Amino acid sequence: MYFAIRLSFVLAVLFCLTGNGSARMLDADRNRLQQLQIRSQQSTDANTQVDIAYEVIGIYDKYKGQGGSNVLREAQLNSQVNDFKRKTMVIDGVPAQGGVWGILGAIKKAADAVPDNVKKDAENLVKSSTKVLVRGIYDYLMGKMKQH
Repeated sequence: MYFAIRLSFVLAVLFCLTGNGSARMLDADRNRLQQLQIRSQQSTDANTQVDIAYEVIGIYDKYKGQGGSNVLREAQLNSQVNDFKRKTMVIDGVPAQGGVWGILGAIKKAADAVPDNVKKDAENLVKSSTKVLVRGIYDYLMGKMKQH
C-alpha cells in the first residue's frame, strides 16, 4: 500500500512537470513564430527570407498532424512546403535540380548579360513567395496554438 501511494505521488509529479514543459515549449514556439513573422515582413534579403522560412517550417513540422488539425489546410500547407523545399534545397552548396537558387545563381553568374530589372524581379519573386509561405504557416499555427 505504501509503495502504491509513493508511486502515484511520483507519477503525479512527473505528469505535472511534463505538462509545464509542454506549455513552456508551446509558449516558446509561439513567441519564436511571432519574431520570425516580424523579421519576415521587415527583411529585404532573399537569403534571410529563405532562412526564416526553413525555421518556420521546422516549427510547423512539430505541430502538424496533432489533435485539432485542419486536414485540408495542412494538406495545402504541406504542398506549399514541399514545393518550397524542392525549389530551395541546397546540397553541399549546390542547388538541387536548379530551383530558385539555380535561377538566382544563373542570374548572378551572368550579371553583365542580364538586365538589372530581371535580377530584381527574380529576387522579389523569392522574397514574396517565402513571405506568403511564412504568413500562411504563421496564421495556421497561431490559430492552432490558441486552442491549447
